[in-house]
Amino acid sequence: MPEPLRALDSNVVLRYLLRDSPEQWERATRLIDSDRPLGLTAVALAEVGWTLAGPRYRHDRVLVARQLLDLLARENIVALGFDKVEAEAALLTCATPTGAAHLGDALIAACARSAGVQEIYSFDERFARTGLRPLSPE
Repeated sequence: MPEPLRALDSNVVLRYLLRDSPEQWERATRLIDSDRPLGLTAVALAEVGWTLAGPRYRHDRVLVARQLLDLLARENIVALGFDKVEAEAALLTCATPTGAAHLGDALIAACARSAGVQEIYSFDERFARTGLRPLSPE
């Protein structure tokens, strides 16, 4: 019988990426590096991104985007509520130094495109960098 799909919380992903708690890092690594199917939501991805790039850790946005891309590329990671390919495409817009989108905007765009949405109401004209066409609220 196949193993049931279970979701990952952002704190497990953070321990895996940060290696800041040896015991929790080891447990997170055994889980994430296993063949078990693991579900990941856009909210968990956003939390990880904001935590890593935020005031406590101050990791470079490009590095964070690449770490999230590597995580999504794992065969055992299953996107929950969004299309994995859309998220990878969106994160690629953050993964270049001259890059473009903010992590949050990229994940918003990935979720929208996963649902077939191509336009977004936003005051941020740079939202086009994510692949969505920004519309000004009237």
